[in-house]
Amino acid sequence: MFQLDTTPQRPGRVWSRGLELGKLGFGRLFGPAALLGLIGLLPTLYFAERLGDAAFTRDRLLELLRSPHFIADFLLVELLVLVCGSFVNALIIRQVERTATGTSASHELRYALGKLPALVLAGILVFVTLMIGLLIAALVGGVLGALLGTALGRGAAIAVTQVCVFAAIVFIMVNLLFFQFAIVLDGKGPVAALNHSCALVFHNWWRTFLVLLITVVVVVLCVVVVMLPLSIPFAAWLHSLAGADTGRTLLMKGVLRLVGTAVFTPFVVAILYVLYRDLKVRRVTPSVPTASMQA
Repeated sequence: MFQLDTTPQRPGRVWSRGLELGKLGFGRLFGPAALLGLIGLLPTLYFAERLGDAAFTRDRLLELLRSPHFIADFLLVELLVLVCGSFVNALIIRQVERTATGTSASHELRYALGKLPALVLAGILVFVTLMIGLLIAALVGGVLGALLGTALGRGAAIAVTQVCVFAAIVFIMVNLLFFQFAIVLDGKGPVAALNHSCALVFHNWWRTFLVLLITVVVVVLCVVVVMLPLSIPFAAWLHSLAGADTGRTLLMKGVLRLVGTAVFTPFVVAILYVLYRDLKVRRVTPSVPTASMQA
């Protein structure tokens, strides 16, 4: 049986325990994770159907944006993804907790359905927060870029703006990382869940970022290790994917993302669950001697 730590742990310990939990629950989490990947494929299917075999260029995108009902239909697809994805995420988080605590499943669909309104509203709030943050970051980056551009050139100005926008995305997403866990596991409302996530991360931002960075690096390395042996027999196919996107290549890449989502989601959610529990323990016991932490 999986034993949760009751004292604050180092980032490496949190990550390894999350990986262990993901392995333990992989069999029961694979199906919901694959369904989540399929839901995430819906916008790609919509674009692929509109593009057909035409190249996905800027002119083609502008042409699509001018077509009747394109934006409204795409927003409806994204709303469907948000609603269905939130529901499946609730099931996955709930199942991870069941695996960690050893409790039996009971009324899972009804439970996830009850959390759905709060999850959808919180998701919309996250999107609005992210857009506001990106706008502010773009303005700040534009001002700094204009000041540096006079001395270092246009390339430096663009680079500064891009760095500011990227930093804003990372900062906001790390702070709001646990809003779904707060809703599903602790019964928080939409606004309270966002505030709770920020409060947990506030004094542990770099610790949280380090665990995420380890996860991203390991996922990328796994993808590289898997893709390298396939690069020779499928060289022509991979070369076609590297060119200008068409509806067909977008669909191919979407299927690859679906497979990646099904394989890696159980481990990623399990790592985030252990990290969430660790941050909650740290908030209750903010000062713990290093000697008491397990290596």
